Amino acid sequence: APAGEASQVAPGNEAERVMLFHHVQMFAKSLKPLSEYKALEKRLNSLSAKGHFDPFSGGMRFLEEHAHQARVIEGTKIWEDIAAERNQPFEAAGQDIVEQLIVGLGWRVTAEYTGACTRAVLVTSSDPCGVKMVITAAADGVCANDKGGAHPDEPYDHFQGNFVQGFFDAHNDRQSIGVLGFEVARGELETILERYKRLHPKLLISDQIAVYTDTRSIGHGTVAKRTIETGRMSILEVYAYYRQDASSETDTGTVLRFVERDGSFASAPGFANPEGVLPGLRDSDAHFDGTSIPAYSDHWVSNVIDRVGFLSTLQDTLGFVPKVEFNAGVIAAGAARIESTVIGNSSATSVASEAEVLKSQSQVYLPINNALSQQGHVAAFLDQFGQGVQHLASRVQDLISFVERVNNYRTMTGRGLRFLAIPRSYYGILTQVQLIEACDGTSKATPTDMQLPSELAAATIKALHDAQVVSSTGVVMLEVSSHDIASALAGALATLPPDDARVLTECMPYIDAAVKRARYINVYQLLGTNIEESLYLQIVRNQVLVDIQGGDVLLQIFTCKILQAEASHEAPFLEFIQRVCSQCRDGSCEEGQPVKAIKPGCGGFGIRNFLTLFLSIELGKALADQDEAHACADGAAADRALRRALLLNQQLDESNPVLTAIADAMTAEARALETGDDAQALCMQQRKAQLTTQLQELSDRFSALTALAS
Repeated sequence: APAGEASQVAPGNEAERVMLFHHVQMFAKSLKPLSEYKALEKRLNSLSAKGHFDPFSGGMRFLEEHAHQARVIEGTKIWEDIAAERNQPFEAAGQDIVEQLIVGLGWRVTAEYTGACTRAVLVTSSDPCGVKMVITAAADGVCANDKGGAHPDEPYDHFQGNFVQGFFDAHNDRQSIGVLGFEVARGELETILERYKRLHPKLLISDQIAVYTDTRSIGHGTVAKRTIETGRMSILEVYAYYRQDASSETDTGTVLRFVERDGSFASAPGFANPEGVLPGLRDSDAHFDGTSIPAYSDHWVSNVIDRVGFLSTLQDTLGFVPKVEFNAGVIAAGAARIESTVIGNSSATSVASEAEVLKSQSQVYLPINNALSQQGHVAAFLDQFGQGVQHLASRVQDLISFVERVNNYRTMTGRGLRFLAIPRSYYGILTQVQLIEACDGTSKATPTDMQLPSELAAATIKALHDAQVVSSTGVVMLEVSSHDIASALAGALATLPPDDARVLTECMPYIDAAVKRARYINVYQLLGTNIEESLYLQIVRNQVLVDIQGGDVLLQIFTCKILQAEASHEAPFLEFIQRVCSQCRDGSCEEGQPVKAIKPGCGGFGIRNFLTLFLSIELGKALADQDEAHACADGAAADRALRRALLLNQQLDESNPVLTAIADAMTAEARALETGDDAQALCMQQRKAQLTTQLQELSDRFSALTALAS
C-alpha cells in the first residue's frame, strides 16, 4: 500500500486486520489568524539561517560542551533583533498550542480550514507520514442553528460548531485532545459499525458512515459533461467511554474516529494531501527551516473511571488485546495509586530496520489508566477534567538531540515547550559503598592489596561535600572535573595519618572515576559500557528517563502540561520517546544465530520509570525540605528530611532489581503469547504476580519507615 495508507485485508480476520495511527484533533479556545502563525514561521526560518542552534542540523554538534551555552546566548540576541522584542520568562500555562509546536518542535502549519462556525489548522513536521495534529476552535461568537444543532452552512460534521462546543461542555470548559483518529483498511468500517451496533450501540454518534467524495466533471465538444468520482473518504465516529460502566450513559468528551481513504484522498499522506487527513482542509504553504523534528505516533493514553470496561469495549469492537498490565504494586508512591493496562491491535508487522520501526504506524497501543486513590495526578485529572486523553506519545530518532533543540529554542525565544523537571537523584548519588567497591583490591581494575576502610570513605565524602562537589544527599556536581575532586581531597590528605593518606592517595584514580560515574550510576547499571560518558552526561543534563527491557532500550521525556489556561489546572501533556531495538546484525550474532526481526514497541513502556519517577519526585521534595530547614537553621527538621531522602534512595536501590525481574518476566510473557506458548505465558504471569507482591511489600515497608522518619 502507499505510504500512510491501510491495505485491503480480509474482513473479520483479527490477526491480519490493519489499523494505523492517523491523526488527532485538539480543541482550543481560540486560534490566531493564519498570517500570524506564518509570520512566526518566517522569523524562525530567519533565525535558523543566521546560525545553527540545535545539536543535529549543523554547527553545534562540533562545538565543545562549554561552547554550547555561548551559542544559545548568541541565538537569543539574534532572535530579539529579528522579533523586535525582549524575551519574557516562559510560563507553561496560557500558551497557544500552535505556537508551541511551531517554535518548540520546528513544525509548521501545513493546512487550514475556515468554515461557517469554526477554524482549524493542521500542524505537522516535515514528514507528511508522521504525527498530524488538527487544532480546531470556534469562530467568533456562537455558531449553531436555532435548535442548537448542526449549522446548515457547515458541510463537515467534524468542523461543526456544536461538535466543537461539545468537548468544552464535557471537560469543564477546558481545552482538550478530543478525537483520536485511526485509519482502517477498505471494507473495515462496516465491520466496526456492525459491532458497535450489536454490542455498544449507545457509543455510536451516528448509525451511518459519513462519506465525503472528490468528483470531477469531464466532457468535450458537443458531448454532454458527466461527473466522475476520483476519491472517497469514509468516516465513522463513536464515543470512547461510558460515564461509569456499560449500563450508564455515554461520556461525550472523547471520540474515536475511524477513516477509510481511497483514490485522491489516499494518493499521498499528510500535508501533501490535507483532504486525506480531514476533508475540508486546504494546503497552506510551509517552509521548514531544517530543524523540524519528525515524530511518529507511538501510543495514546487515556485516564478513565472504568478501565476494565473500556478494555472490554475495545476488545468487543476492534479485536484489541491487552499487551501489558501495570497494577498498583508497580505504580504506587505514597498514597497515590493507579492501575494501567496497555491494549492494542494484533499487528503482524515485523521489519528489518530501525528506520522502519521509527516510522511504522501499524502497531496501535492505547494505555489506559484508572485511579485507585483520591491522591495523585490521575485522580486530580478525573476530578477536574473528566475522562479523557492524558497524553500523546510520539517517537523521534534521536531523543537527546531533540530535547536539546527544544530547550535551546525555548531559551532563545521565550516560547515553545518545557519538560518536567527530574530530580538529579533519579540518575544516581555517591555512596560510601561505591567508593569502597571502586577501591576494592578484588576488583580487576585495582591493585590486589588495595582497600578503602569505611571510615576513610566517609571522610572522603565529607571532604567532597565541604567543597560543594557533592550535596548532603550524595548528588555530584554535574560538571565536576578531576581538578575539583583532587582539590576537595587535598585538605583531607593533609590531616590524615600517614597510612590513611597513603591509601587515599593510591585510591585517588578510582575515587575520581567513582565520583564522576555517580552522576549517572543508575543509568550506567542499565546500559553499562555500551555508551560513552559524554552521552551519559547528555542524558542527565537533558533529564531524559531511561529503561531497558529484554535488551531493548527506551528513552523517555514528558512535557509540562499543554492546553492549560491556568497553572493550577490539570491538562494533557506530550511524551516523546526513542526506542533502541536490540538486534543481531552482521558480525554481531553468534554463529548460526539468525538476525532477529524488529517489532514495533520494542523497549516496552517504561516500567521502571513508573515507580522510579514517583520516588524521585518524592526524593526531590525531601531535598527541598532539607534546604528550607537549613535556611531556617532548623537542624532537627533538616535531619528528618535527610532521613526521608536516604530512605527513598534506599527504596530506589532495593526496587531496581525487582523491577528488572518484572520487566524480564513481562518480556518473556509477551514472547510466549506471540508464539502461542500458553503454558510459558501463564508461568511468566505467575512470576510477575509474585514479583509485584514483593514490590508492593517493599513499598509498604518503606512507606511506614518514611512516616516514622517524618
